[in-house]
Amino acid sequence: MRIIFLLLALVLACSLGFGQKQVYIPNYLNNASDINGAQFTMDKTAQSTNFILIWGNTVGTDPSSYSDPDLAFHPQAVLDTMEYIYTQFKNYDFLEDTAGTKLHQYKIVVVMLGTWGPNGSQGWAFGGDVDGVIGAFWVHPNAIRDGGVAAHEFTHSLQAQNNIDYRTTNGLGGAWYNAGIFWETHANYMRNLLYPQSVSAWGMDVYHLETWGDWKNTYENYQLLMAIHLSEGPAMVSRLWRESDSYEYPLQTYKRITGYNQMAFNDSLFHYARRMATHDFDLNGLGDYFRQYRSNDLKWSLQSVQMTWNILRAVPGALGRYEMPIEQAPEEYAYNIIPLHVHPDSCSVIVKFKGHTAVNVHAGWRYGFVSAYPDGTLSRYSPVYGSEDLEIHFTMEPNENKLYLVVMGAPKDSITTNTTNDTWKGYPKHFRFPYELAILGALPEGHQPPEMFRDHFKTNGQLHPNGGGWVSSSASVSPSVYVGPAAMVLGNSIITGNVHIGGTSMVRHALLSGNVQVKDNALVEGGVLEDSAIVEGHALVENVMMSGNAKVGMRARVSNYLLSGFVEVGGDVIVYNEEGDCDNGTHYRLTNYYDNKLLECDGRTPQHPDNADVNQSYSLFSDSAMTMRCSCVNLPDCEEVSAHDDLLETVQVYLSPNPATTSFTVFIDQTMYSDPVEGLLLNALGGVAGRMTISPGTMLIYPVDGLSSGIYVLKLSDQGRIFNPVRIVIP
Repeated sequence: MRIIFLLLALVLACSLGFGQKQVYIPNYLNNASDINGAQFTMDKTAQSTNFILIWGNTVGTDPSSYSDPDLAFHPQAVLDTMEYIYTQFKNYDFLEDTAGTKLHQYKIVVVMLGTWGPNGSQGWAFGGDVDGVIGAFWVHPNAIRDGGVAAHEFTHSLQAQNNIDYRTTNGLGGAWYNAGIFWETHANYMRNLLYPQSVSAWGMDVYHLETWGDWKNTYENYQLLMAIHLSEGPAMVSRLWRESDSYEYPLQTYKRITGYNQMAFNDSLFHYARRMATHDFDLNGLGDYFRQYRSNDLKWSLQSVQMTWNILRAVPGALGRYEMPIEQAPEEYAYNIIPLHVHPDSCSVIVKFKGHTAVNVHAGWRYGFVSAYPDGTLSRYSPVYGSEDLEIHFTMEPNENKLYLVVMGAPKDSITTNTTNDTWKGYPKHFRFPYELAILGALPEGHQPPEMFRDHFKTNGQLHPNGGGWVSSSASVSPSVYVGPAAMVLGNSIITGNVHIGGTSMVRHALLSGNVQVKDNALVEGGVLEDSAIVEGHALVENVMMSGNAKVGMRARVSNYLLSGFVEVGGDVIVYNEEGDCDNGTHYRLTNYYDNKLLECDGRTPQHPDNADVNQSYSLFSDSAMTMRCSCVNLPDCEEVSAHDDLLETVQVYLSPNPATTSFTVFIDQTMYSDPVEGLLLNALGGVAGRMTISPGTMLIYPVDGLSSGIYVLKLSDQGRIFNPVRIVIP
């Protein structure tokens, strides 16, 4: 009898008129031997134009009146929320329900978890499809009180629908190995478009040194998609799903379908990276939420304090010279944000940038200044720079009080992430892009007067007599302990013996004794460190027991572990899912935290294949190589100065007339230079206003009709080597 009733119900539901979507019931719910299927009847469903909502016996036929508030829900309210999300996603061009698609034919299935009894379907929320036919998601009633979780999981069902309606029909084959990461990134991006209060600044502030799409930041690296949305429209984000080739990294798809050459692609990605200094996302109020969350994180999260701003290392014996340590150097399309504290009597901030090209064959950069108003919002962008050796300058205006230098890793030849070198390979297999700076007119973050550095923590304590660093009143630090002027001891820490805490490192709620060293920009949160243990670089140890000669460095992050003997943990190793112990071996790579892998502790050396670094060692530049030619004396006549001055003579830019009212002409002398040169015309905000390719020996006439009045910058490049920018005035 139940089967007859079900068939009649399905016939009625599937034939309510021309153009109305049909209902597809998942196979497992049509299976009476399944604990969930045994409960399925049409009187425990509700429908709207695009959805069917299904629940189990626990809440009865009227779940709105169920006695347990954690399981009670109003079917119509859920459907109304879903129809709102459906409409918005369609406006953003993410869903496609035209004739011929399964989404045009069937309604999305929503199954309520927790309503099928203790042995039935449980969980919080997850999305996908049913039987390869139609998208679906499963959600607990408490997870759908508002639309945030629903928007995320519905995105997953539409991603699955994309595979059904596009990848399968177009024969595109499998998705990129890291696709699960991109699925979560994209689902949060779609959620945040509708519910911007759901954003988080923490993910990218902590992991912005990593190759974009790295597994360690699965859910919170959606700002790149927001930048693409702002620069090229939301349809471009959808095209990444619909037009990706088999096993193609999302950035490869983006580059291919936009038609960008490598220079233009690097510029496009930098336009995203520099937004991150101020969270410049003027979209549905997202920027305000980002800035508020970052502000809160910098007050309360020591990981955010350690990671958000990058700390340069002073070059010994050289005034105003700094290096970006290799462990903090950006990977491919990752970035550094360096706050610059401007001298009040400075004529301008002048920076000499020089990249270490010997580190790998791909080494390239994009960099530029970002200024902000007192409320943290964007004021101005400088032009985008890409030369490996260049002097640049920026003058603050009276209404600006924040200045940042943003530096992005920009491989000069091609994207290095692919199916053979994906983001699971870990720190030793990721190309990094270190550099050095000479700075006049400002002090970089971590080098301002110590009393001004991380000063919001210095409310109840005193300077330590041995070193001058800050010690909270709640901590106990012996006079024999050294605490450097920019270091901090916080919380209920107890530090004794000959412990050395230097650099900009922080220790909170930890017990340190013996000859322990905490150096560079390391963070120790809880735990017990003794003997000759070392924490250095950009590392974090949390509730870790360290003894002997154990060392944690580079960008490693270890929690709840016992490290002893001569073990060294470095690279970008993350150990936090399981408790364990290790007393030997060198470990620079430990990927895929989903597997709950422990340190192998097998005596491996730094030369082990997993530890072998694709980046070469390099030496700091000489003093003469870092000597600056620009200063306040010659600044009015000192444009951006490149080490490749000989190349300037090969480029002649004619304005006709001057200013360029109708066009300008670019000519490159073929006797001096023979390779085709790519050109980008940038507006005052650094946006791309035009593109061109110039063949040496020919004149290119570029019209300026339709361009707004203002100052533009013409950037010329030959696949990695970038000429000095030329300013063009359009009246």
